[in-house]
Amino acid sequence: MHPADVAEFVAAAVGDLSERLEARPALRAGPPVLEDEVRLFVPFGYEARRLVQHAVPSGLVLPGDVPTASVWTVPDLGAPMEERRLILHLDLTDFDGQPPTAELLRDDRTPLPAAEWPHSLGKQAIVRNHRDFNRPFFCRPGLREFHTHPQHEDEPWDKYREGRPLHSIVIELLELLEDRHSWSTS
Repeated sequence: MHPADVAEFVAAAVGDLSERLEARPALRAGPPVLEDEVRLFVPFGYEARRLVQHAVPSGLVLPGDVPTASVWTVPDLGAPMEERRLILHLDLTDFDGQPPTAELLRDDRTPLPAAEWPHSLGKQAIVRNHRDFNRPFFCRPGLREFHTHPQHEDEPWDKYREGRPLHSIVIELLELLEDRHSWSTS
């Protein structure tokens, strides 16, 4: 496909995404911004409770009489909700011949540190590392990280491509991210 045709296709997909996000104010997403014809930035807001960790003695003892414990991470229900703004960044290079990549950025467009990514309590959608990407990633069909992961070699992008327009990929991620109990604000 000619690069101009790809750019036109991506621009139309981003236009469709803009309309759909306007119709979904509960997602708290700002207008998407397309730069360099392939870099998509979708600002969004969320509220989160601080996560706290508590060690619970396990009763097991290591050599040298060192006690062990299990550490549990839970939302601090007594803490007030905190407002944060982030950016969902998608690289649309070769879209839709290839699926996009997706990562989280701070409001200043610097990468969100791994410790600040959502913890995926219950949804099992965020994985801490990938052989090709040195960061946490969304393990979701429709994203390059998913389709290039060794565990999903039997899930090629072409199997999903027709049913995964850009707007559905982005909205699915924003819905996942609105799960406020999975966020750390520390």
